[in-house]
Amino acid sequence: MIVEELRNAFLAFFEARDHRRIPSASLVPYGDPSLLFTSAGMVQFKPYFLGLEAPPAARLTSVQKCFRATDIESVGDDSHLTFFEMLGNFSLGDYFKAEAIEAALGFLVGVLELDFERLWVTVYTDDDEAFELWRGQGVPAERILRYSAELGNYWYSGDTGPCGPCSELHYYFGDDPASEPRLPDGQIDLESPNFLEVWNLVFMAFDRAADGSLTPLPSQNIDTGVGLERLAWVQQDVRSVYETDQLRSILASAEAAAGIAYDPDGAPAEASALRTITEHARAAAFLIHDGVLPGNEGRGYVLRRVLRRAIYFGYTIGLRDPFIEGVIEAAIDASKSAHRGLDEQRAFIVRVAGDEERRFQAALTRGIELLDGVIEREAAAQRVPGREMFTLYDTHGLPPELTRELAAARCFEVSVAGFVGVRAAQRERSRGETGFSDYGGDEAERFAALGLDSAFLGYEALEAQSAVVALFADGERVDRLEAGAEGEVVLGATAFYAEAGGQVGDRGEIITGSGRFRVDDTQPLGGVHVHRGEVVEGALAEGEAAEARVDPVWRAGSRRNHTATHLLHAALREVLGQHVRQAGSLVAPDHLRFDYTHPQAPAAAELREAQRLVNAKIRDDIAQETFILPYEEAIDRGAIAFFEDRYTSEVRMVEYCEARVAPGAAHRHTPACFSRELCGGTHLHSTGGVGNFVITGDSSIGAGLRRIEALTGPEAERHIEERLELVDDLSQRFKAPPAEIAGRIDALEEQLADERRRAQAQSASRAAGVAEELADQAEHLNGVQLLVAVVEADSADALRGMADRLRERMDSAFVTLGAVIGDRPQLLALATDDVVERGLRADEVVKAAGAVVGGGGGGRPGRARGGGRDASRLGEALEAARALARERLGGA
Repeated sequence: MIVEELRNAFLAFFEARDHRRIPSASLVPYGDPSLLFTSAGMVQFKPYFLGLEAPPAARLTSVQKCFRATDIESVGDDSHLTFFEMLGNFSLGDYFKAEAIEAALGFLVGVLELDFERLWVTVYTDDDEAFELWRGQGVPAERILRYSAELGNYWYSGDTGPCGPCSELHYYFGDDPASEPRLPDGQIDLESPNFLEVWNLVFMAFDRAADGSLTPLPSQNIDTGVGLERLAWVQQDVRSVYETDQLRSILASAEAAAGIAYDPDGAPAEASALRTITEHARAAAFLIHDGVLPGNEGRGYVLRRVLRRAIYFGYTIGLRDPFIEGVIEAAIDASKSAHRGLDEQRAFIVRVAGDEERRFQAALTRGIELLDGVIEREAAAQRVPGREMFTLYDTHGLPPELTRELAAARCFEVSVAGFVGVRAAQRERSRGETGFSDYGGDEAERFAALGLDSAFLGYEALEAQSAVVALFADGERVDRLEAGAEGEVVLGATAFYAEAGGQVGDRGEIITGSGRFRVDDTQPLGGVHVHRGEVVEGALAEGEAAEARVDPVWRAGSRRNHTATHLLHAALREVLGQHVRQAGSLVAPDHLRFDYTHPQAPAAAELREAQRLVNAKIRDDIAQETFILPYEEAIDRGAIAFFEDRYTSEVRMVEYCEARVAPGAAHRHTPACFSRELCGGTHLHSTGGVGNFVITGDSSIGAGLRRIEALTGPEAERHIEERLELVDDLSQRFKAPPAEIAGRIDALEEQLADERRRAQAQSASRAAGVAEELADQAEHLNGVQLLVAVVEADSADALRGMADRLRERMDSAFVTLGAVIGDRPQLLALATDDVVERGLRADEVVKAAGAVVGGGGGGRPGRARGGGRDASRLGEALEAARALARERLGGA
């Protein structure tokens, strides 16, 4: 089978066993700060395994895009990949070990017809149950190995989170198992190149805490992973993963670019380079598609590293002209049937990769030349210092990994620890990842464990009748909250929107027969709407009837700004390109913030065009339509779903498709909408309610990430009024109509520039006159003209000009000038080259004199500057300078 046939066969096999097919999540994990990338099929299901959310079905199956940065340096061999697709079947509290083991063999042997005699199995050291289940499937005991956690037979989803013992299936390519290498305990070492792991069954039963302790999960679960590319390797009976149909087609493009044939036996170094280019080109295409852009931190740095490593390996096989775009095109062609977005974003993906290649190739040649120089200088130590490694990276763009590989090729070590130290000292922003939301952590688990129900009724209503089902104070459940007490309230049903999707939580009040609770915030924790605030009257008791009343002004502002973010998103995609992806947002009642992916700052004209487009749609008063429908149907209808939209069986789709129609008129369905997104937030019934939309700022928040700040409604009107008042004020001050203000300002700036130039000329003239007078005051000491003097200067530039004039008039001289500029003493010293050779250095003299006025100084031996805080001691400082100069010249 080719790769696409394997994909479909796997999904069909498990769908026939009542598994719901789930689409792949993004490579950028949703709401999980423990992971940089989605690295396994179960990542998007973590809240289900933890019991924080209800799964769409008890049995799931998927083909998940995965990326593992830990394998970057291993890429180039026969098997390692950074990007791969993982086939998986999952049970959430349904079946467990027996059914998972039976299904794995049923697919591999029953469907793919793999040789049963070549399958070897591992179980966790003490997992006798799994051992007996495999024996029951006919696997002989000698092909079932007991492996420990240290040997990889215990699976963790991250430093914290769901985990459990493993049972792995390995395929044997060799001829004689008896000849294979052995572990110290006598078992066969499955790390032998003759074995290939093809399936990992994780018996997920525990939650790992930060301290390493294990807590049983709410239910026993199954999480499996099958590398699609590895399975194709075995099923297609080829020599390596790179000879499977999809990767081989990409490798052919790399071959054509390099003008060499792939020959792993005859030219292993060239073959390794071609494999690296192939793998990294495909990985880059998928990363860019999922919104990652080249940068110097976090995910952006990983993408940059992958691209530059591919380009470098092209360099090693003679590629000097740009080539990566063609290989990226081949990677898109190889996967576009299963991943339509790759083809839709082809032009953008290729452009981003090509731009990075051009930047890097310009720096690569220079960086390698500089590294060669470092290696020549450090020949005795056979080691590249960390500071040199950092300079090559920070100044010349040569990644540290590349420096390490180049150095290793010359049998040099590199000081990685030194590099890390220098980098940490100079760039504090290298401290990990920020900006990702968590599932709620311990708080979410606390509420989920209570098993409470909390229905949301607030899409249409601002009030809801219900009852108090739980009260909390200081994190502990209580029966009653008295007046003045801060706490948390859970209702059986509520109209309050809990913060999600960038929209802040609602405010308002909860009224009971005995008290009133002011709601300051509403948060979703463990599937429950949690109202946070303070009892302002009487008391609240568990079980009381309650009325939830949302602040209508607060909600109206949130609805207005949330609707505007949808319109802005659509407008940016229309103006800047379909590659634009929402990367986060803040929807507050008084303003909005919209983060999006775009490789460079948009032009002012582009932002104006996006703003005009949003306001045009506001004037059109487009009616909102909301549909609850299956996820797959929403996607087929063109709804936008990005990484922040995790899969659920049914989704809420919000459309703004056509102008509002008169009451009672027929509303026709329009397939093409201006805006169609999956969203659980609250919105206006039509766009006209937004009123006005004004972009107040656009800025960079990271590599390839930008942030727009904007206002709507009354806040936008106030912003416009303030700007108009400013224009009117300037118009009156300049006594010119608004259209002429810019010209008047330009004329004023030119006039000020002329005045500045005249003042500088006058200052230079005065400095020349003063220099003439001072030169006559210099004392002659052993053939050197020594001048130490207090002068008047209105700026550091004037002091410099005076000193330069003096040096022009003196052949062999040492000059130290002092002046009080802005209430602070400043010092300047100059020495001619011959004076420096005699041991009198300007930097040493300034440092000594600066210490006298409570400061210091420094610079070069021939020119140095200094200063301090105590202007009253300037004369004393100059005398210290004179004394040191005399001493060095032998005149003391």
